Amino acid sequence: MDLEVVPGVVPSVLATLAAGESIYSEHGIVLYKEDSVKVDRKNIPSSGMFSTLKRTTVGGLPFYLAEFTGPGHAAFSRDGVGEVRVMELGQNEVLDVAEGSLVCAENRLRYETLYVKGLPGWGGMWMDQLAGPGKFALHAYGNFITMRLAPGESVVCERRAILHKTPTMPISPMIQKVGKGLLGRMMAQEMYVLQGPGTIGLQTGR
Repeated sequence: MDLEVVPGVVPSVLATLAAGESIYSEHGIVLYKEDSVKVDRKNIPSSGMFSTLKRTTVGGLPFYLAEFTGPGHAAFSRDGVGEVRVMELGQNEVLDVAEGSLVCAENRLRYETLYVKGLPGWGGMWMDQLAGPGKFALHAYGNFITMRLAPGESVVCERRAILHKTPTMPISPMIQKVGKGLLGRMMAQEMYVLQGPGTIGLQTGR
């Protein structure tokens, strides 16, 4: 299997699949495929399906995964200007990925969904969780920034800027006021504190 980034204003990923090789993506983001590539719904076992149903009912977003099986080529793209990177997880490596960022993933990557709770009255956020081994592609809206935090280091991020994180990194919501008084409270926004050690990916365009 090969995943190739096709650069451009709105980049895409071209997957080359041998016979029997499969890749999955969210429904609706395939650009084109060869007729020889078969399409089906991906079977998500137990907790993954429960999490997906919860995200659909609680988050209000229709969601399931589509599976593409070779031989042949299939291309995938998100609907926004940005940067796409192909990444790879080793055996039992895990990564939390922001909802709406996964372009496609090798079928052997285990898939789950998780919810990061926000403060009362704020939205929180959903994330996809991938477990290796396998290759996958992420779309960053805008530029793709990577930060590595040592033990004891922390960073405060705007919710929509978070692209991925190491699952063991503590993440907690906070309300960032903009100055004092009533105006400062009215301009407040939900932010998240991420603590090292670990790696986070940020996107500049959302």
